[in-house]
Amino acid sequence: MKIIHCSDLHLDADLRSRFDQEAARQRRAELLHTFRRLCGYARRSSVGCILICGDLFDTQTPSPAAVRAVEDLICTHKEILFFCLRGNHDEGTALFSSRPQPGNCYLFSDSWTGWELSDPSAGGRRICITGKEPSGGPFSAPDLDPSSLNIVMLHGQVREGTAAPDAESVPLDVLRGHGIDYLALGHLHNYRSFRLDERGTAAYSGCLEGRGFDECGPCGFVLLDTDTQDGRIASRFIPFASRCLYSVPCDVTGCESDSEVYERIGIALTSSQAAEQDLVRLELTGSLEYGCSPDPALVRNEWADCYHYFDYTDSTVPVVHSEDFLCDATLKGEFVRVVSAAEDLDEAMKAKIMRCGLRALSGDSLF
Repeated sequence: MKIIHCSDLHLDADLRSRFDQEAARQRRAELLHTFRRLCGYARRSSVGCILICGDLFDTQTPSPAAVRAVEDLICTHKEILFFCLRGNHDEGTALFSSRPQPGNCYLFSDSWTGWELSDPSAGGRRICITGKEPSGGPFSAPDLDPSSLNIVMLHGQVREGTAAPDAESVPLDVLRGHGIDYLALGHLHNYRSFRLDERGTAAYSGCLEGRGFDECGPCGFVLLDTDTQDGRIASRFIPFASRCLYSVPCDVTGCESDSEVYERIGIALTSSQAAEQDLVRLELTGSLEYGCSPDPALVRNEWADCYHYFDYTDSTVPVVHSEDFLCDATLKGEFVRVVSAAEDLDEAMKAKIMRCGLRALSGDSLF
């Protein structure tokens, strides 16, 4: 049987703190569309189960339209079993609270719950799906039949040892040696796989789509292929995001003019893996002479059409050689001397003030 392990879809997320209003609206729609694509992929690939390991929604009070859309997808894919575990973001959300729960949807609680799946092949080991949602109580291991292929679903941060200081902790030592073949985890937004013990492996599937530039890199799900005859589970990560997010650094140290800065920006973006359907944030880094000050509007206009979404931040450290102005009898020299003598300013703030002031006195843009 083929099984999809996914998590952290964060459907109906607001996203306005990460993108402008229109981009946030589009991205929110794309998150739901990717879940719809996932269901279509599962149907075409003869996947038997989809395991959702928490944070299907972004909040405890998602919009009724978003909840209804998910419920409709589950109801219209009757041949697929959906195991839906709530996480720390959507712990108050309840699927099918206002309509009959279909037979292909399985929900968990804060105590261990398990289901045995029949395999169409003759003989072999049973597949058992077991899980529990985050709770503040003591963390104990599930009671598993070692003769089954055991898949355990949890949402939280794994840690070594037996202590679980909070509801979002998953103490690995409590789970080791209890017959787990695959530990399906949610909570972290990047794919990570590791050995649990001699018998089993564990993995975070990561999120299906990145929601911001702190979630760059490949996003997707884990595809499990269970062999009930040999008692093995093969797994591989499947990149699935409709768009990737890239944070592109560009060191402009040594540039002596704005044109050199723009040239270096072009090289950095071309050297990245970002494609036109992706979301890109450019970050200028390094030190920049006060005579250089790339125009943010020009940067955005120049490269905005190259990507689905383009943003720009300037994290450069301004450099002003104050010694060049100390003997200058002009207004610029007096300005530099006054700022240099200010005892209540650190050197970084002095450099920023000098850079803005000198450009203003030269009639240039302050940005």
